Amino acid sequence: MTIDLTWAGWFTSIVVLYYAALFVVSLRRPGADTAPPGWESPLMIVVVPARNEEQVIGDTITNLRGLDYAGACRILVVDDASTDTTAALIAEHAAQDPRVRLLSRTAEQGGRGKSDVLNHAYRLIRDAALAGDPWLEGRGPSDIVYAIVDADGRLEKDSLSVVAPYFIDSSVGSTQVGVRIYNAGDSTLARMQDMEFVGFTYLVQIARDRIGSSGLGGNGQFTRLAALMTLGDSPWKMTALTEDLDLGLRLIEAGWRTRFCHHTTVAQQGLTKWRPLLRQRTRWIQGHYQCWSHIPRLARAKGASLAGRFDLVTYLFLVVTVVVISLSMTASVASSLGFVKITSSFLSFVPQGLPLRITSLVLSLLPLATFMLTYQKNSRHPYKWWEVPTFALVFSAYSYVWIVTTARAWTRMLLRRNGWVKTPRVGTVAASAASLELVS
Repeated sequence: MTIDLTWAGWFTSIVVLYYAALFVVSLRRPGADTAPPGWESPLMIVVVPARNEEQVIGDTITNLRGLDYAGACRILVVDDASTDTTAALIAEHAAQDPRVRLLSRTAEQGGRGKSDVLNHAYRLIRDAALAGDPWLEGRGPSDIVYAIVDADGRLEKDSLSVVAPYFIDSSVGSTQVGVRIYNAGDSTLARMQDMEFVGFTYLVQIARDRIGSSGLGGNGQFTRLAALMTLGDSPWKMTALTEDLDLGLRLIEAGWRTRFCHHTTVAQQGLTKWRPLLRQRTRWIQGHYQCWSHIPRLARAKGASLAGRFDLVTYLFLVVTVVVISLSMTASVASSLGFVKITSSFLSFVPQGLPLRITSLVLSLLPLATFMLTYQKNSRHPYKWWEVPTFALVFSAYSYVWIVTTARAWTRMLLRRNGWVKTPRVGTVAASAASLELVS
């Protein structure tokens, strides 16, 4: 049996060159948006979903209370029917700071996922804004930004001040900040996740901000309340496994701009065990495939540029790159065992000998070299120069986790399984409300 892998070679090379082009675009980085004199900063409402987060929630609220922001800031922490001391810890902070409020969900309401929590908080904030609630300073939906920080999130001290000017443009519906892993030094696994997030931020998101296709993440996401209101009563889709990606696409389809701010970051806790990491990445892959349903609407979204629409559709489709690589690897193993014969006319136009070897080497090493260069340049803790080759190889090996999680995601899709388990936290415990209203 003979298998022709010419198509796989061309596909992979196009993907490599595509991301190389994004890297080139990202090299020119605009300065942070700045506010004109006299401009009133929007009211920032930081919403923190929390379900059994006693190990991290105290530090997170402390971080949010210490942010440096000239405008008004409110912190709404949603206890999603926790069974530990999460609610009590939130209540302690609410008693000390009038900007902090606890929203407690009952046992009947709790446990339905992050989307349901975010929608619950959104409806309360929306109704309070429309009613002129004094806690919101009587601000209207266009002057309120709904920010999401996960229970393990840590914003930089000036994050709100840096992000706020992005909303001067009334067409901007949402802005995402970069993500880092604050426990990257705890284990090699956590460090690999830091490389993923920092690499993605500075290699892809900056370029996509320039062409109008930047995506949203679940942590460090800032969205104008008025933009959320155009998406109905439940902006976060309950069935979406990647509710952040889905929301960003829906905003673009509704005519809003999504931005990316690389001048500040949110730090979060990296996973230190393989099992929860595999579960998390499987959910991401499956949720990415779910978002294929957006492709027809994105292709005709009039509010987005042609380049932006092309990139969004391409980004959604390129999740199949893992499948192509997996098939190529499987065929190679089968060939080495003598079960099949592989042929390929890819690069047949390149002269044999040194030119062919150089071309093959460039295409093989370009993605990893570009990624490592990006990480070294933008990491808070770059590797020593002599460590780079070793950890480049370690990251290459780590990247095969996407093959495993893609197989798991495909299995779940074939079995029609769409549920997911909350990602566990680790840490130390920091130091009862039952209201459904915005009260302390």
